[in-house]
Amino acid sequence: MSDPKIDAWALPAHQTRSRDQRDRLLRAGERVFAQKGFWEAHVTDIAKAADCSVGSFYRRFKDKEALFFALQEYMHERAHENIQRFFDDPGCLQEPFPDLFERLMGNTIRAIRGIAGYYRALYEMSLRGHAVWPKMRELEEYQGARIAELALRRGVSRARPDLAMAAQFITRVVNGQIISVILYGAGPFAFDDPRFRRELARLCVDYLDLRDTPPAPE
Repeated sequence: MSDPKIDAWALPAHQTRSRDQRDRLLRAGERVFAQKGFWEAHVTDIAKAADCSVGSFYRRFKDKEALFFALQEYMHERAHENIQRFFDDPGCLQEPFPDLFERLMGNTIRAIRGIAGYYRALYEMSLRGHAVWPKMRELEEYQGARIAELALRRGVSRARPDLAMAAQFITRVVNGQIISVILYGAGPFAFDDPRFRRELARLCVDYLDLRDTPPAPE
C-alpha cells in the first residue's frame, strides 16, 4: 500500500523491502489491536506478529502511536472505498429503500465486527485526549452525501431540504449503536440478530422520510 497520509506517520522507506515491512507491521498492528486494544498491545507483540524484530519496528515507526495513526489512515481509506463501492452499485437505483438500508446496515455491522478491537482502541485513544474521531466524522459526512445524492437520482419528491445533513446525523446514530452492541453486548438485539439490522434500517428510512415513488400509470 502506498498513501501519503499513511506514509506521514511512518519513517522514510526508500527500498521496496522496507515498504513491505511497513505494510506487514500495519497488518500486524491491526490484528494485535483487534485482539488486545491499544494500551494492552506492546511493540514486541506487533513485531512478533509481523515476523520482524523490535529494532525493525523502530526503523519504520517512531512508536506504537505512530503505527496506530498510520493504521487509522489505512482504515479510513478502506472504509471510504467500501461506502463508495456500495453506492456506486447500479442496483441501488432500483432496490426498495428498506431493503437497501437493511443491506447497508448488514455491511456496516460485518465491517465493524471484523475490527471490533480497532474501535475499542479508538475509544481508548480518545479517552487519553487524542483526536481520533475527525476521521469517523469525515466518513459519516461522505455517507450522508451519498445517501442524499441517491435520493435525488431516484427522484424522491418529499426529500427534506437538509437531507445530506440529516443522513450524516442518522449515520452517526446507527454507527454508534452498532459499535455499542458489538463492544458492550446486546440491548435488546445482538449484533447477529436479523432484527437488529432491520430496525436500524427502519430508523434510517423513517427519519429521512425516504419512500419509494410508485411507478407512473401506463
